Amino acid sequence: MRFLFFLLFSTSLFAIVDIAPVDFKESEDGFSGSLFGAYELKRGNTDKNELDVGGRIQYDTDETITWLQGEMEKDKVRNVDTDDNAFLHLRHVHQLYNPFWAWEAFTQYKTDKFKNLSDRVLLGGGIRYKLLDTGDYNKVFIGLGFYDEEVKYTEDSDTGVKDPNENNVRINSYISYKTKFQNNLELSLLSYFQPKVDDNKDYMAATTAELIIHLTKVFDLSYKIEFDYDSDPPTDVKKEDIDQRLSFIYRFGKDDPFSTYAHTFLTSTAGLEDINTSAIIAVEVETDIEDIKDFRDTFAGIWTFGKEVFHIDLDGKGVYRYDKGIYTEKLSWKLISTDTQEGAQVAKDQSTKLVIIRFEDEEGRPGRVENYLWSESTLVGLSGSAVRLFKRP
Repeated sequence: MRFLFFLLFSTSLFAIVDIAPVDFKESEDGFSGSLFGAYELKRGNTDKNELDVGGRIQYDTDETITWLQGEMEKDKVRNVDTDDNAFLHLRHVHQLYNPFWAWEAFTQYKTDKFKNLSDRVLLGGGIRYKLLDTGDYNKVFIGLGFYDEEVKYTEDSDTGVKDPNENNVRINSYISYKTKFQNNLELSLLSYFQPKVDDNKDYMAATTAELIIHLTKVFDLSYKIEFDYDSDPPTDVKKEDIDQRLSFIYRFGKDDPFSTYAHTFLTSTAGLEDINTSAIIAVEVETDIEDIKDFRDTFAGIWTFGKEVFHIDLDGKGVYRYDKGIYTEKLSWKLISTDTQEGAQVAKDQSTKLVIIRFEDEEGRPGRVENYLWSESTLVGLSGSAVRLFKRP
């Protein structure tokens, strides 16, 4: 796990958290996250200190996503505080009947001196539904639930007035959207509406938009604009807040995909020995069926990984089922040789084979293509954001 801290010598560049909707199986199983921050120090004609730090750590499994994220800002000009706030959010999302439905629980802490907010603690939960999913390019989620909040205020620095503490129950409703442009641009939108259960005229609303440019596998450039509205804020605190931020983001757990796959494959997969590098770095050059027909009988059959099941036929066809058939796709498969002069012989002799599987929709139209490594009783999926290890039942 690597960490990076940026020293910026102009206007503070800082992003707090990812706002893009988080979906199951978008990240490989295990830990991942991001770090970002800025520190600015000026002396002489200008006496200024700015510290903005934050990060996120996330843990994924096939059916759960858990993450903790937070930020802290402390800024001073001529020894006078100009910003002093902190934020911490913990959330757990668990799949229900299928990948479209999930329940979620969360807790949150916030303090903000310039909003007269000593402490605001939330505890809540609800249901999330994936309204739209067209692959990587369009995803829409909606959520509905409740949370309990305890709010403690501080005295206003100008008037000395202190608002009474609050204990409220609010409805938590949101809609989030994510889309991709090519492979290096992402746009995300998130909107919340949170009225009090016993007084719908007292509500909070927020809308955030973020554009992310993927500069490398681990470095992103983010531009974010956020609008917050509180219909009943503390005394002498404005109802609206607008925040614009430009930031560099460093992500860990997002290394080069081939290195991640190769490392996981070589260190965690049993029964795959003497792997020939040329058998992994392969192109679609189909070997003569006569050269590989001896392997077709042993590859055909049933392969399982969690709720995923492949039914492989001898004739190069098959069916993919998820969660006892709630989601089903037809498929075709091929054993592939390598990009060498001895490709056919490698495919014939090598204990590890490359399998290419093409999926079709219900009307037989071609869909995605996935690559797998196969050796005897093990089938390893190398497509997507995580390695999937299929076994015979």
